[in-house]
Amino acid sequence: MDRLTRQLTQLAITVFGIVTVTFFLVRMIPGDPAQYMLGDYATEEALATLRAQLGLDRPVIVQYGLYALRALTGDFGASVVTGRPALEEILSSLPDSALLAFAGLAIAVVIGIPLGIVTAERQGSWSDLLIMVVALFGISFPVFWLGLASVLLFSQELKWFPALGASSGGGFLDQIHHLVLPAGVLGVSVAAYITRLTRSAMLEVLNQDYIRVARAMGVPQRRVVWRLALKNALVPILAIVGVTFAWSLGSAILIEVVFSRPGIGSMILKAVSARDYQLVQAGVLVLAVAVVLVNSLLDLAYGLVDPRLSAR
Repeated sequence: MDRLTRQLTQLAITVFGIVTVTFFLVRMIPGDPAQYMLGDYATEEALATLRAQLGLDRPVIVQYGLYALRALTGDFGASVVTGRPALEEILSSLPDSALLAFAGLAIAVVIGIPLGIVTAERQGSWSDLLIMVVALFGISFPVFWLGLASVLLFSQELKWFPALGASSGGGFLDQIHHLVLPAGVLGVSVAAYITRLTRSAMLEVLNQDYIRVARAMGVPQRRVVWRLALKNALVPILAIVGVTFAWSLGSAILIEVVFSRPGIGSMILKAVSARDYQLVQAGVLVLAVAVVLVNSLLDLAYGLVDPRLSAR
């Protein structure tokens, strides 16, 4: 219970920090929302009237206080472009972004963790060297470059997958067909990172004394690696998955732009161009809270993997 209370307290403090930082960072975006909405030929009187309606004529600290009070009730204001509640706009796009992020992360985990374990088991072999070189290339190339290259290869040349869109109006199989390529690009990019970190976590465990004793007693190598070592390396591996979820969510924003998919990322980019403060603040907050929640759940899962952590 104490652990859960501590996690909820940390979550509340983190969300408060995110709300504060997001508010002031958004105010640093160059441009005037009123000018954007009314156009270049708007009069000063019209601009002043609109700024008063939006609350932009008040001191920034007053704007922050009002924003924080409304945020406590879930009111993040209305989008200056659509007029709809900003949080409602963001939540309507959340399923598309979540689907892409979790699909990419699932692919990354399925690829990265086994490869990391295999390379740790065969440290110094040609397969270890080859996989690490490939993983290094995967980390080095930006995800948007991999996305563009995959579009040219798999969509333009081979014509295996559609290049753009999400086919939200199509059937289930059609949606999966549109998801495979962007999720695969995202998964391969994140898998390179997971592979290297999983390898490091496994090597640290494989060098422990009890592993040497197990090998000396004749325990089969497969059992040593996949039962004894992996069980004790699960906590750092879960931590790796938590960290890479934030990376996966951030990379999903770029993937949405490259593949012209709907989602929070593409919506936030359009809101930044439109100086739509409310929409940007709500979008960043939802993404940040999603990352914090996933990592908080993983922190609670540590106790299930290693009961000794629950006693602390």
